[in-house]
Amino acid sequence: MKYLSSVLFIILTGSASLSANTNTIIAEEPLTAPVTSPAYTVTGTITDKTGEPLPGVTVRIRRKPKKSAISDVDGNFTLPDVHDNEILLASYLGFKTVKIRLADGRERYDIKMEANSSVLDEVVVVGYAVQKKVDLTGAISSIGSDALKDRPLTNATNALAGLASGLSVSNSGGNTPGFESQSILVRGQGTLNNSAPLVVVDGMTGIALSDINPQDIENISVLKDAASSAIYGSRAANGVILVTTRQGAEESPRVTYSGNVSFETVAKRLNLVTDYADFMEIQNAGLIANGQAPRFSQGKIDEWRNDAGRNPTIYPNTDWQDHIYRNPSVVQNHNLSVTGGSKSVRYNISLGYVNNPGMIYYTDYKRYQLRTNLDVTIKPWLTVGTNLFGYIDENNPSSENAAAGGDVIFGSGAFNTVPGMTLYDPATGLYGGIQNPEEENVSNFNPYRRQWFYDTDYPTKTKRSVIKLYAMLQPLKGLTVKGSFSYNYWERNMEHHLTDRDLYRFTFDGPVLIREGVVRTYIRRYNYRNTFRSSELTANYSFNVSRLEASVLAGMSQEYNKYDQDYFIKYDLVDPSLGAIDAGTTNGSITGNYNEWAMRSYFGRVNLNWDDKYLLEANLRADGSSKFAPGKRWGYFPSVSAAWRISEEDFMHGTASWLDQLKIRASYGSLGNNETTSYYMYQSLFAT
Repeated sequence: MKYLSSVLFIILTGSASLSANTNTIIAEEPLTAPVTSPAYTVTGTITDKTGEPLPGVTVRIRRKPKKSAISDVDGNFTLPDVHDNEILLASYLGFKTVKIRLADGRERYDIKMEANSSVLDEVVVVGYAVQKKVDLTGAISSIGSDALKDRPLTNATNALAGLASGLSVSNSGGNTPGFESQSILVRGQGTLNNSAPLVVVDGMTGIALSDINPQDIENISVLKDAASSAIYGSRAANGVILVTTRQGAEESPRVTYSGNVSFETVAKRLNLVTDYADFMEIQNAGLIANGQAPRFSQGKIDEWRNDAGRNPTIYPNTDWQDHIYRNPSVVQNHNLSVTGGSKSVRYNISLGYVNNPGMIYYTDYKRYQLRTNLDVTIKPWLTVGTNLFGYIDENNPSSENAAAGGDVIFGSGAFNTVPGMTLYDPATGLYGGIQNPEEENVSNFNPYRRQWFYDTDYPTKTKRSVIKLYAMLQPLKGLTVKGSFSYNYWERNMEHHLTDRDLYRFTFDGPVLIREGVVRTYIRRYNYRNTFRSSELTANYSFNVSRLEASVLAGMSQEYNKYDQDYFIKYDLVDPSLGAIDAGTTNGSITGNYNEWAMRSYFGRVNLNWDDKYLLEANLRADGSSKFAPGKRWGYFPSVSAAWRISEEDFMHGTASWLDQLKIRASYGSLGNNETTSYYMYQSLFAT
């Protein structure tokens, strides 16, 4: 196996902390507090619980951002022009926010702020375990569910945009639901071939982040450097994204519904010449300026200008944007979950539904999804559980055209049409061509013909089913042994019924055929299947000796993946309305193939913490992959990282009350690139 990189990171982190909450404490205020008193000025001093003044605290009146002040170096503040019943807020990073209702014309408030200890005790998911955020020695960002819940998005990949430093999310094909081309990069592109980070969902790989319902996510951790990613070895060269979904809880059943309806519109339409008389005059002017004869007669220009308003079907002034774009597109997203449990059984069940009709007509997308997380405590030392996940989605076949480059708009689509074309006549049900065939190019394309190219009665269907079974044993104090097996099946079925439509010119005497359908009709089917299964066994032992906290992790895993596809086509349909493959009279090509790969891994980690000041972590993973030639299949990926929490040293205590944490850390790691073809016999470059 080929090594990819060795990386050294030396990072100084510090946070000037901390924010603010409750002190004099108020009852929950009404949405609008009446103002009945005359204005007066409020002063005061802000301190922490030890009495140390807090400079830089923001003091403001709720819902009135212009009424604000900042405490000085002695913690003093002055806030003029306030009234009784207004809510005073004092906030400071790392402290709980204080709310005080002003009353009785009181002009002085001395405020004590309480540190938000949860900031320091926050637990972060790392590879095969969790750690306190303050004890991290690698570069890891954590994103909680609160950061996602207010984003009305149907795709978890898009929901991550802007939520973690070093994480970039881009999306193309956004007007084509279900066929978006999404890209996630962690600290830029790091490898050849696929440069996307490894995604691990509840300990399972092989699931795309876009497959996950954003409402099911409890936490996301982004492992950004080699030190934190090395535990995943040859697949972690571009970083790792760890997703934890919502679990059950020891509480009464709680039913939660969340949903949103959003509206999508085209941000900016093209400024097109849609008056066909103007279009003809502009064309003539350009030809004359180039020393050529005009194409359109003045009589036809006058005829169009006079009759377009009275007979829009025969004399159209068409803006194809009115007929291609759905404006607005109404997107629905509904989620229902049930959470609860007892000491013995805990469960979380969620259902999701997405309906996105797309901004281009006939690019509809629907999705139905189910997730069940269940764990059962059989004995105090034995817990078993399962994670079930699945979805079914449907796309209109036109979506593929739009996603592949926009046949509806580009190529032979709307960009190759003119205003003097009636796209579709509802009165006759016929598709129109050029209404000025004597002087215009009749080969100009009707985008509706391309838009409805494929039969919408046969949508593209995708299914995914995932099941994970696991057990956790705690035979000794501090020792946890976990074993799991997961099975992941994905299938996509595409069926295209290609027909063609005659194009007509509409006249006062009735429609006139100007172009017959020339496309060869066919029925074409694609079937794609992917099977992925994995098993995993880990043991973690944690212990304390004097001021030393230590943990040791050891584990192994094995994975197998198989992808296969087949394709067949029959031409010359007896009747375009028939859906059976035998409706085609001429056999086309029939193809099919598959590829498979397997990987076996061994990994371990040691964490040492001395007196909450000196931190050390070491990882090692060995991966054996069938993607590489015999004798070159094993790679070894070590990492080591250390940190010094200077803020915990005795000489720092009491010297800087504004400083929450100051840490120096350094790390080294080596990663590999397993994202290559499965046909190792053709990889001369990778086999050396």
